[in-house]
Amino acid sequence: MNNLNLPFSLFIKSEGAKCNLDCSYCYYLNHLDDADTNCSMSEELMAVLVKDHIQSQPNRAEKVDFIWHGGEPMLRGLDFYRKAIKQQQETTTRKVVMNTMQTNGTLINERWAQFFSDHNFMLGVSIDGPNLLNDIARIDKKGHSSFERTMRGIKHLKNHKVEFNTLTVVNNKTYRHAKHIYPFLKEAGSGYMQFQPCIDHELDSRSDHDWSLTGKQWGLFLCELFDLWSEKDVGKVYIQFFENCLMILMGHQSQMCHHSRTCGQQLMVETDGSVYSCDHYGYSDFKLNDHQASLKVMANSEQQLQFGAAKYETLSAKCRSCDFVELCNGGCPKNRTQKTAQGENHNVLCEGYEIFFKHALPKMLPMVDAMKQGYSPAFFPIF
Repeated sequence: MNNLNLPFSLFIKSEGAKCNLDCSYCYYLNHLDDADTNCSMSEELMAVLVKDHIQSQPNRAEKVDFIWHGGEPMLRGLDFYRKAIKQQQETTTRKVVMNTMQTNGTLINERWAQFFSDHNFMLGVSIDGPNLLNDIARIDKKGHSSFERTMRGIKHLKNHKVEFNTLTVVNNKTYRHAKHIYPFLKEAGSGYMQFQPCIDHELDSRSDHDWSLTGKQWGLFLCELFDLWSEKDVGKVYIQFFENCLMILMGHQSQMCHHSRTCGQQLMVETDGSVYSCDHYGYSDFKLNDHQASLKVMANSEQQLQFGAAKYETLSAKCRSCDFVELCNGGCPKNRTQKTAQGENHNVLCEGYEIFFKHALPKMLPMVDAMKQGYSPAFFPIF
């Protein structure tokens, strides 16, 4: 394969899998058993990564994405991120640097919120809905609720006008409750919502209970959510998956890696500097570096390009013949845990996506017609 010199994002595990919560479905906490990465990232390594990531982007890239992730990245402390911002400022004057942090929100106070505001951080706050639904799985190390602390963190963000979105994991105990989850998130001030289906993969499972959704359960949740949103919130509330579908129908590339034709533009780096193909593939078979190559070399390596291309190349025959393949592209390869009649790997959520597309497209297509004529998709009822 040719060296494409593609732009890429970087997930940085500044505290590895360490977290102050003990979410039952978390796919990453098992990495606490990895002695090589069960430490805090050094400031020296962080400085090298910041400089390397900025300088590894192609000239045509207008911005550089840093995604501070975990575990709980805020455990690394405020001084660490102050120094990261200083290193970013010292490294570039040509590109826009974007910092995103995915957090459970429980540690956000006035000082943190002011820092996020001062440096234009985007915060992704993990919350699964109102108290009873959130605390089904999102509890702390002592088994106590995390809800009030997360809500307090969101309040600090709002007070300091920090842009934030919400990430909601939908599991087999919460999928029936879109009618409770969606209005709660709106009331909490989330204008940008991400909903992640829970697949309790055998490589990551941590408890006796399997939290995984069936395809049908995922489809039922999406349909209920779509009906709530399309009733009066189109153009007002941004739901990532729905907006991504509209953009694809408009002829644009998917902005969600799950539903893009290829992937591989989101590398992950652990606390010891080990770099992996993807945040969801932090396993030895997907390690890219020997601690010598630059991020640019790794992002455009034969191994990584093959990883990205395999997403489409390994699509099952069932996917390739599906009417909705352009909208779905087989989903995340990690979720292809079912076998077709021909023995090919297939997305366990396939039935759900099919249920959703059949339900939503009669409304989505008029939304696209409105957008093509320069109107908001909210005008879809008249098209």
